[in-house]
Amino acid sequence: MARRPANLPNDAMTKAQIEEMRRSLSLLSPFHVQEKYKTLLDRCRFFELATPRMMQELVTLWRLLWKWRR
Repeated sequence: MARRPANLPNDAMTKAQIEEMRRSLSLLSPFHVQEKYKTLLDRCRFFELATPRMMQELVTLWRLLWKWRR
């Protein structure tokens, strides 16, 4: 079984930072948010282990796109 490296940065965002990111992203057009999502998804694919911050950004972008889809 693979182990997580001990030296991963713990750069997780706080709830306030996530809310601010969500608010600023909601001001952008859906096209720009979708492009940001695709770019971040590609970055996550090339890293062996994505950082917590990258995952939080990815989930926030996905949730916003999903909300706009409805």
